[in-house]
Amino acid sequence: MPGHDSRDFGSGQPGASRAAGFAGHAAPWLTATVHASLARLTSELRSTPTDDTPLVAVVVVNWNGLDDTRECLRSLFAQTWPNVEIMVVDNGSANGEADTIEREFGDRVRLFRNAGNLGFTGGNNPPMQLAVAEGRARYVALLNNDAFAEPEWLARLVRAAQDDPDAGLFASHMVFVTDPERTENAGTLILTSGDAMPRGRGQPRAAFARSATLLGACGGAVLYRADLLRELGTFRDDFFANFEDVDLSLRAAAAGRFTRFVPGAVVRHRLNASIARVRDAAFDVRSVRNLSVAYWINMPRTVIALNAPWLILSWTLAPLFALLLGRLDLARALVRGRLRTFSEWRTISSGRRRLRSARRGNPLRIWWLQRSGLSACWQLGSQVLRTHRRRQAE
Repeated sequence: MPGHDSRDFGSGQPGASRAAGFAGHAAPWLTATVHASLARLTSELRSTPTDDTPLVAVVVVNWNGLDDTRECLRSLFAQTWPNVEIMVVDNGSANGEADTIEREFGDRVRLFRNAGNLGFTGGNNPPMQLAVAEGRARYVALLNNDAFAEPEWLARLVRAAQDDPDAGLFASHMVFVTDPERTENAGTLILTSGDAMPRGRGQPRAAFARSATLLGACGGAVLYRADLLRELGTFRDDFFANFEDVDLSLRAAAAGRFTRFVPGAVVRHRLNASIARVRDAAFDVRSVRNLSVAYWINMPRTVIALNAPWLILSWTLAPLFALLLGRLDLARALVRGRLRTFSEWRTISSGRRRLRSARRGNPLRIWWLQRSGLSACWQLGSQVLRTHRRRQAE
């Protein structure tokens, strides 16, 4: 099982690391030598990948969610895949949660400590980058701390990756904790309007029994090839949280590495357990900005041109529609988020230039894998109408 590695990415200073179980009365230099030798031997034995059982590094970020994190980690300890390294990041939690994780799980996880809440991107990026740099893991998986994996989760993801060498990332089938026969998402749909939405939310679990090629995977339970991350990088730090997974998915698609949905890789998700604690007006504006930036940086020009009518309708009519139905907060977030996107045109241009050499994806295939913008319009209208009726009833 993984050894313990406690690091402080917030300050950049190394944290205290645990000794690996050797105790005695030998001279200090001898004890230190034995400890170092055992650590090297253990690391080599546990992390040397074979063709059949390559190492998977799994990253879990905790932020004031200790009870959920405990359950999440127990689900990872129960995985049938034999070669797993679990990397836990504490995002500056209160009440000594990082110390509790270290005390309870010890050498079964590598613990990383951030000085504050660095968001989904700042929490996941350093261990993802470390796993890629170390070169031992062939795959890097992410699992939300409020998501609990069924025992075959990793095994099914890795087998799908072995069977489909062209795909770059692999989406799980996430179901609701409270209703595990209902789908929370079966990947992410990218729409012709530039929007993104969870695939299959609310539909029966049994409706998604087949694999599928998609444009996006939810970052709450996903497997990435390490070589993909090595080539294209990890999440954009300035996203903080929300739609960073869409950005990386579209970056991969632009490079010709599409998403494969794996129906048997099931995770039970307590939806919005973490997001609800940070969601406010600024979060909503940043979400609109993040999705827009992800779209404009990654989408091929051919796709943008073909989508132009839907993009214009979405950018102009959606705020007006929200206003008509009394959702001033939503209209304000849409307008402010898109104005912020316009103000960052230099960032978008720079991002497109950096991606230019990696673009190998067929634009027409990317366009074909989208879904109609009507889906977004219908969903937005239904959601706003339900909210409006509920407020009238109150």
